[in-house]
Formats: sequence, structure tokens, C-alpha cells
Amino acid sequence: MELKNALAKLKAGDYVTAVGADTRGHDVTRTATLLADPKAVTVQRSGQREKGWRLYVGAEGTSIEERSTWVTLTEDFGSVEKAAPTWQNTELRMVPGARIQNPDVRIYFGGTGGKRSTEPAEPVVLAGIRSAGAGRFEIYDVDSGDALLTGSLSAQIWWLPAKASVAEPEPAEMSDLAANVNDDLGQPVHHVRTGALVGYLKPSKFIPIEQNE
Repeated sequence: MELKNALAKLKAGDYVTAVGADTRGHDVTRTATLLADPKAVTVQRSGQREKGWRLYVGAEGTSIEERSTWVTLTEDFGSVEKAAPTWQNTELRMVPGARIQNPDVRIYFGGTGGKRSTEPAEPVVLAGIRSAGAGRFEIYDVDSGDALLTGSLSAQIWWLPAKASVAEPEPAEMSDLAANVNDDLGQPVHHVRTGALVGYLKPSKFIPIEQNE
């Protein structure tokens, strides 16, 4: 009943964390955009068929036919909840859509990550991901097209999800930010380790807390 209630509160476009099974039956956790409404399915577990739900969780613009977005839940296995975007210090392969080379993937790139890196580097750049050949990838500046980092899927980076967009956003002027300080600031973003508020996320831009202040 708790799972049904949680599913009833979700809609396509929500940012969620879903825990369940992938297409091979292995445990999987995906944190990204809910690409479509949950779908009722019949699944087989331990040799028995039972009712369940398929969730499609991935980078915006990814087709729901892409099985790397599928998460299957049943009444006694799995969970889903809305999540707030937070800075991640992970391998590039953990960015939703990176492995399937989705051209619509957009992230805020905070520089090279790893165990010795404690926080994103400035300036934060709206970035895309493209193939560089031979199993390597480029993280590039969406505005200029310049490569920011080249590496394999195991490259450690700081990243924050950004809204996929066909028309790339124009950089925000400081005067615009000041004028809108009393408007809806967007989704609050917290530091992945300390939990401190670091800024606000809108569909077209990331606004550091310093600019809001």
C-alpha cells in the first residue's frame, strides 16, 4: 500500500530515486528524471509471477525503450521517492545517459572529482557529453563547444543534473538575478557531503547561493 501511494504521487518529469530490479533481475538504484508515468506489469520472481510496476528513470530526452532506464518494483520489493538534485562526485558512467551517448544530456560540470576532491570547482559550466572515439568521451562547454575534459567512463567528475534543452539557455546577467531575488528561486541544491545550501536550480541555469545573497 505504501508503494502504491508513493507511485500515485509521481508524474512524468519528477526527479526521483528509484530502487528495484534491472532487466537482468539485479538490484539497481537510479536517480534521475521520471521519463513517463509508472506502468503496471507482470514480473517473475523466484519462479512465481506477480504484479509489479516498471519505472523509466533516466536523463531527460532518453527514450523509454532504452532498457538502461528501466526499474521494476513489486509490492514487497523496491521503493521510489522524489529527490532533490545534489552535487555528485562519481565516475562519468554514473551520469544518466552518458553510456548510451544521449546527445540531449546536460549537466553542470564542477571539474575533476575523486577522493581528494572535496567540492566542485569554479566556475560551474553547463556541459554536454559526446564521444571522442576509442571508448573515450568529452565533456564540453555547451556555449562554446570547447572540450572541458576528455576521459573514459571511469573518469571521476563533479556533476549536477541540468534540464535537457534544444535551445541552449543564455547566460544569466547579474542584474537579472538581482531583479528576480523575490521570485521563485527554484529547486534548492545542497552540498553532497555537508548538506549546506549551495544554490538553486532552475530549468535554464544553476544559481550559486552567493548570487542570491
